[in-house]
This record gives sequence, C-alpha cells and structure tokens, in this order.
Amino acid sequence: MTSLATLTEQNLISKPKIDRILFALCRLDAWRVRKHIGTSRTVVFTLPGQSSTAPLLPHLQKIFPCERHVFVYDGCVDSTARAVRLTNTTATTSSSSSNNTTRMSPSLPRSITSTTPISPLTSIRDYPTHLYELSTIPAAAVEAWMSSVDAFLTLKENERESGYLPFVCRLGYLFADTGRLGNGAVDQSELALANVLQYVTGSRSRALDGMVLDAAKVALRNCRSVEGKEMQKYGQVVTVGERVAIEACVFAHKGILIGDKTLLDTVQPKKEWSLKAAKKMTSCSCCAPEDESDGDEEGSNGGGGGASNDGEGGSRGGDGVIPNMVKSPYVDGKNAFAFDPSKFTGM
Repeated sequence: MTSLATLTEQNLISKPKIDRILFALCRLDAWRVRKHIGTSRTVVFTLPGQSSTAPLLPHLQKIFPCERHVFVYDGCVDSTARAVRLTNTTATTSSSSSNNTTRMSPSLPRSITSTTPISPLTSIRDYPTHLYELSTIPAAAVEAWMSSVDAFLTLKENERESGYLPFVCRLGYLFADTGRLGNGAVDQSELALANVLQYVTGSRSRALDGMVLDAAKVALRNCRSVEGKEMQKYGQVVTVGERVAIEACVFAHKGILIGDKTLLDTVQPKKEWSLKAAKKMTSCSCCAPEDESDGDEEGSNGGGGGASNDGEGGSRGGDGVIPNMVKSPYVDGKNAFAFDPSKFTGM
C-alpha cells in the first residue's frame, strides 16, 4: 500500500489504473482469507500508516463508496510523540539484532509509514517554514498527520458529492486517555470499542458476538499495554517547546486550528451513537454553526472547522453564548436578521 501511495502521489500511474489496482488487491486479499472470517462475513483493511492516508483515501472512497469506512485519529502532539517512540523502538531493535540473521519483512516498518509524509501539504502557503523549529522526525510526523487530516476534511467538505460518511473514531476514547481536551472525563473505552465493532460488523441492531467482543478487548488491552511500556521507557519525547511549535503548525491550517480538538462528526461513545453530530444553531456568527464544545451536550463534538477554543478559558456554554458576557443585541445573520430592530429602539 505504501508503494501504491507513492506511485499515486508521483502520478506515475493514471488515476483510473490506480483505482483498478487498489480494487483488485483488496478483492484478492478478501478472497485469500474467505475461509477464516467466520459468520460475520467481514474483512477489515487497514492502511499501513498515516503517511499513506492522503494519497489513497480519495481512491478508497471512490472504488468502495458503499462499504463501511473508519477514520481513526489522535491529537497531533500525541501522534507525533507516538511516531518518535516508534522510531526509537525500531532503532533499538535494529541495533540489538544487527549481529543476528533476520528475515526481511516485505513491508516497511511503522516507524517509516507513520513519519514519512508521502503527500506534501500544499493547502498552506509556505508550510515548511512553520516546521523549522522542529527536528526532522517530529516535523515529518506533523506533516504526515496534517496531510491525512486535510484529506479527511476535504472529503467531508464535499460529502454530498463523494458520499464520504465514515465512522470518525478518536483514539483517546479507545485508549482511555481521560481528563484531556476531547477525550472525555471518564473511561469509556469498552463502550467506544463496542461502537466501532457494531459499525464494522453491521450489528448495531443486534447484540455483538461475545467471542468477537472479548477478542477485541484482549487486543485493545495488549495495544494499551505496549503503549504504556513504551511511554515508561522513553518518557516525554515531546518537549514543552516542541508542543508549542506543533500547535503553531496545526493552527496554520484554517480547518483544524487546535491539534487536540475533536474532528468533525467524531462519534461519541454511547449506546445510541450517530455518524453525524448534532449541530447547534444558536452560536454567534463568528463561530461555525457545526462547531461544538466537547461533551457539553449529548451527541455533540468539536467540529474540525471551527474557531472556538473549546476546553480553554473562553469556552462556550450549552446555550451557545460566552458565560459572564453581556448579551449583544446582534444575532446570527445566518439564521435570522443581522440585528433585531426592537433592540435598537430609542438609541
């Protein structure tokens, strides 16, 4: 997939041929595992890393418009830290096994597919100048993250034409990374995992297979255990200064603004979940109507295209106004008159 993403980005093969190749590879792999998928009749394909998302995501949506798509993401700082830890782990493993004969893997390691941006971010003018305060690996990981999220937002903007309606999954929910912006206040990892499985297997209207759910819980615990061990071993690989620089890079994109904010239509962990977030219509005209505070009402999420600084000192309340501020006579011009004439009588 990484090679195919590179060929796509460099325009070495025409887009129709890329579509046919990608479709054929997926069908061949599905045929290969057809006897091992069980009664759910579900095959899941995953991209090898965030660097391949931008070039391949539009093709996957085009050739599989009726299949179920899942977009999993994490905050930019956390994704960058994970990429740095992967690089350190790969370097340590390589040095310890340099004297041993090892079998070469046919695929690239995740330390490369997660940190090497295949598609440069061209939607931001002079974007490389925003990365100069970061060292090589963090800068590459940030651009890979930005390009993948940019591809996601582009498809969502043209949702009516592309038909792109994925299950938008925040990794912080699955990893129980609570107490931080966008990840919630309590551990809802099991509920979030059940929601993902319900969507992937198409079993939302009926109970999940107990064996499938238990196996998924074990796999998730193993992933969280590996993550915890790597964090203990390498510590805080992203410094305070790098965190500030990363957020500045993210802020350069007008559709993201805050690297730890939930993206548009992120599915909130709940029994009656929805692929589309409820939209507020009472926000002021300077905030996008689809932009919502994290967790301030059921079914809401922080839209990826908003300008509000949810979770910080100036967050909006549930009624869409800023607490402790005098109510303005002006109203949202998108939903009513630009101003209420009755409020200006006698002035």
